[in-house]
Amino acid sequence: MVRQNTGRKRDAVRTKASILSAAISEFALRGPAGTRVDEVAARAGVNKSLIYQYFGSKQELYAEALNSVLSAITEKSADYSREFAEMALGGDLRAYVKRYLDNHLSMLEAIPEYPRLIAWENLEGGRTLARMPLQATYQAFLGRVKQILEPLHDKGMLSASFNLSHVAQAVMALTHYFVIQKGTLQHLFLMDPMARDTRESWLNFCTDMFLSAFKGALKAAPGETQA
Repeated sequence: MVRQNTGRKRDAVRTKASILSAAISEFALRGPAGTRVDEVAARAGVNKSLIYQYFGSKQELYAEALNSVLSAITEKSADYSREFAEMALGGDLRAYVKRYLDNHLSMLEAIPEYPRLIAWENLEGGRTLARMPLQATYQAFLGRVKQILEPLHDKGMLSASFNLSHVAQAVMALTHYFVIQKGTLQHLFLMDPMARDTRESWLNFCTDMFLSAFKGALKAAPGETQA
């Protein structure tokens, strides 16, 4: 009897994980309004009654999918931040800024469902996000941006008026755009969004934008020349 119960429990865990994975894909593709439970069930290979059994409703399934992706991106962000923290600022500010933007873009490319779900959620008014404890996640993101900029602060290169929140918002806006606006890049700007040189060109442009913005807040450290 114990083995049967354990087996059923494992099956339930696998089935729920399969449903959640299918839901993430469907919601990222079609948004919360356009996704049908039948489509999630078909992708997961289960009877749709199991979706209601495990998640209660489509809205609760969507909330669980969004929360799962937010948790994944938070964990991935922490991993990338640890890797980036090992890179010393040195004397090349441009390389430092570009490395961070490349790092953040790579994170979004690794979990493309995240920027898509966030875009859909904002189109829906952010009602599901409002139910989640996101301030901790956002504060953690701000903390990581602050950590990236600490070498500049320690070198006396940032003025007191520097707005950390604006930097975080700009990083999100520029990198999210490149991941979710592939159609715009291809059909409006006639660029290949999958080409390596397109990505590199975008990173170079964004890096220059940040350095230009920094000019109003950066000040040369004692004995150093401002980049």
